[in-house]
Amino acid sequence: MLSDFLCALFISAQLFAQNEPVIIETQNISLVYKIGYQNKLVQVYFGEKLQNSDDYNLLNSREDAYATAGMDNLNEPAIRMKHNDGNPSLALTFNKSEVIEKNDNFKTIVIYLNDDQYPVQVKLFFKAFFDEDVIETWTEISHQEKESVPLSNFASSMLHFNQRDYWLTHFHGDWNKEMIMNETRLTSGIKIIDSKLGTRTHKFQAPMFFLSLNGQSTETEGDVIAGTLAWTGNFQFVFEIDELNALRVISGMNPYASEYQLEPGEVFKTPPFIFTYSGNGRGQASRNLHTWARDYKVLDGNGDRLTLLNNWEATYFSFDEDRLVELFDGAKKLGVDLFLLDDGWFANKYPRNSDRAGLGDWQANKEKLPHGIGYLVEQAEEKGIKFG
Repeated sequence: MLSDFLCALFISAQLFAQNEPVIIETQNISLVYKIGYQNKLVQVYFGEKLQNSDDYNLLNSREDAYATAGMDNLNEPAIRMKHNDGNPSLALTFNKSEVIEKNDNFKTIVIYLNDDQYPVQVKLFFKAFFDEDVIETWTEISHQEKESVPLSNFASSMLHFNQRDYWLTHFHGDWNKEMIMNETRLTSGIKIIDSKLGTRTHKFQAPMFFLSLNGQSTETEGDVIAGTLAWTGNFQFVFEIDELNALRVISGMNPYASEYQLEPGEVFKTPPFIFTYSGNGRGQASRNLHTWARDYKVLDGNGDRLTLLNNWEATYFSFDEDRLVELFDGAKKLGVDLFLLDDGWFANKYPRNSDRAGLGDWQANKEKLPHGIGYLVEQAEEKGIKFG
């Protein structure tokens, strides 16, 4: 009897532990997951941090945290692969979660998902920065099948929202008209912001967005999610509204023409998706990301910055060394720390007097700069400014 009781108690404790929510939180925001039907990991909350963490236990959802292809998911998947036997389906269930890194300001939680029929493991990583109200998330995918497995979709993040309406703010442009802001109300179906340009990936579309919930936001008002991808290659943001007006946002590398052959035991790691929430408009969301970048990503992000004068708008291609030295004097009076010499200083056989000649000949143009670059460096130093 005692052994049966202890066994039942142990099983009950396990079930209770599994039903405990996985809470990723900062000073002001929370992202919460629970173990739902058929042991699936579901997102039950993302937004302003609740005063009582016990309230998260009352929340329920059927929104897969990392939706797969080939099963009951009828929308865009976060992950898609084909097994060695040709089966294209994947059914991920919750295994465990644990804290793998922690200090005074950030904590990293990893959630382990497995397929019960195939030796596939997906790890969801969440690094929460307390003071900055920013979450950094990425995914690691691996398997132990006999041969390589083709990965067709491999998102860094999937987020779910259930609100009245959704407004997307994104940025696009081209040369001389960069970062044009566009705001649009999302409607049923899919809207994709992406790039397929490779090394020129940011040329037309910027890998960032604002998502306003329940109406358009302003700089100081509205519920806003701001997100960006730490990736210099092709990216994709998918915004899909279903028949119940629920929105899912999938962020990561662009899967276009990028099927990856994942070898047994190899780990496929996605680039981080960085996001934040603000209940006080776009301005606060922007500042959250700015503070996080200065504190954790930009070299000497909180140090002093040099003020810079670039000669391009003053001279374009038409200058000589005397004209540049004149600009040094003006720069010093303005309190400029650094003078930057822009286009037009190089090439002799085909002088760089327009954007149609001179590329590849990196010798200083003798007509414009008869004394060379070194002379300009000396003159700048005499004026008390740096040169570059």
